[in-house]
Amino acid sequence: MSDTPEQGIYINGKQQIIEMLQYMNESDRKKLLHNIRLRNATMARELSEQSLSFKDLVKLPESFLNLILSKCNPAIIGLALYNVPVEFQRKALSAISRELAEQAFNVMSQDLSFKKQECKRAQEKIVQIAIGLSKRNQIQI
Repeated sequence: MSDTPEQGIYINGKQQIIEMLQYMNESDRKKLLHNIRLRNATMARELSEQSLSFKDLVKLPESFLNLILSKCNPAIIGLALYNVPVEFQRKALSAISRELAEQAFNVMSQDLSFKKQECKRAQEKIVQIAIGLSKRNQIQI
């Protein structure tokens, strides 16, 4: 069986590009998105948003992190930060109010090794908040 368009085989090119972007290093990702933006700015923005991962948030300015994390429950912040490098934890916690940071730190300080799925969902929730703020032009990702 051949993979010809006449036989109804469909390949989701956009999803494949999103997956590629998630695995690319930052400079290659920026270059590819820049080239796409020259032809289709809307598509480039959508690809940028959909390929965003939690680890990409560390590159954002503290003001953007503050805006994103201030819209989250401290338990979600704590769960999301549990498995990330210490420098990202520090940047994120220093970007938010002391009270919120203390509550998130208390969650992070617990043994969450058996809650890996919840930690991943918390990270995804924060990424969705970031994408929502980006769509409303409150932050630039």
